[in-house]
Amino acid sequence: MRIISGIYKSRILKTPGKSEDTRPTTDRARETLFNLLNNIVDFEETVCLDLFCGTGSFGLECLSRGAKKAYFVDKNTRIAESNAGLLKAEERSFIIGYDVLAFLKNDYRGECNLVFADPTYSYGKYDDLIHLLSPYNSYFILEHSEKFKYTGEHSDRIFQKKKTGTTEFTFFNFYGK
Repeated sequence: MRIISGIYKSRILKTPGKSEDTRPTTDRARETLFNLLNNIVDFEETVCLDLFCGTGSFGLECLSRGAKKAYFVDKNTRIAESNAGLLKAEERSFIIGYDVLAFLKNDYRGECNLVFADPTYSYGKYDDLIHLLSPYNSYFILEHSEKFKYTGEHSDRIFQKKKTGTTEFTFFNFYGK
């Protein structure tokens, strides 16, 4: 796994061992995602929130492209912390070892205007996650399997979907919500 573009371009990130419960987003899928984001986001004005961060690849890619800061939230932050250190990006990285829904329920709104969530494909609380993120004044990208179809309360905020391999991204616009 590598950083695709920006000041950390081509830097290799640490990935979890096969026994760990993490499924990193592939380079190909991240490249597709960031090609889309380049058209809607000014990274130099961005503060991102990387939920279920795992390796931290999304937030670190944002930092590489000029984001002001990145917040990383996951129960196990060991690999994300290691990768932020590897890139010497600790000063702009805020790593929070916490359950994602509990973190969001604490009414954390912060300054994040780009939110990415990559829960396990078997995650059973997508509706709760989307509901808790809807008050954020942000773009929200959810990575999920092609089996997940969202038709909930905030489906009117979906503005784009993109499938790459077995990975699908659903883009929500919660600005002005």
